[in-house]
Amino acid sequence: MRVVFIFVVLLVLLALALPTTFAVSYWLDGRAVITRAEQSGALRPALAGRLTTAEYMIAMSEFRETWRTQAQPCRTFANIWSDLTGEFVSTGMPVSQMLSTSLLGERRGTSIRWQMQRLIVACQLERRYDDRQMLRLWLEDAYFGREERGIEASAHAYFGKSSSELDSNESARLAALLKGPGMRSNPERWTERARLIQNRVAEIAR
Repeated sequence: MRVVFIFVVLLVLLALALPTTFAVSYWLDGRAVITRAEQSGALRPALAGRLTTAEYMIAMSEFRETWRTQAQPCRTFANIWSDLTGEFVSTGMPVSQMLSTSLLGERRGTSIRWQMQRLIVACQLERRYDDRQMLRLWLEDAYFGREERGIEASAHAYFGKSSSELDSNESARLAALLKGPGMRSNPERWTERARLIQNRVAEIAR
């Protein structure tokens, strides 16, 4: 009986140790991703001040349901738990996950492993930055079509001015390209999409 008891205890300890080992491994991998991004300059201190018109338009059109004005550590996992329990069903991806996806780049290895790593990197980003900072970091490399990456380069390419100088109409048109980078070749569709974004943001401001 004693041998059986010891065997059962060992099995229980092993069952507890394996998830912990995987969790630590994923967490360290996430730290490594962020460290490499910091060293390469892809992730650097971002201003947390007032959003420009273009930034606000993008924030409210892309992340309205998940937007937070203050940092909330590891809210990614809290959101997942809320989804599973039915307490709150999110309808969009938070900016932390968009930024973590950008930092990780193309999927490597199994999809499940990549997804787990993306969530953990998002959690670690949420511990360091608020949504305004993460939005600005993400927009530095976001794709707006016509081989244009980054909000500044795209604003100059499409409107001939800095993103901070864009008016609400231009900001909405730029925001529309995030969902459909090829929309610029269809002016009517581009205009309609920009109008919908402006209306949606105007409703939030009421």
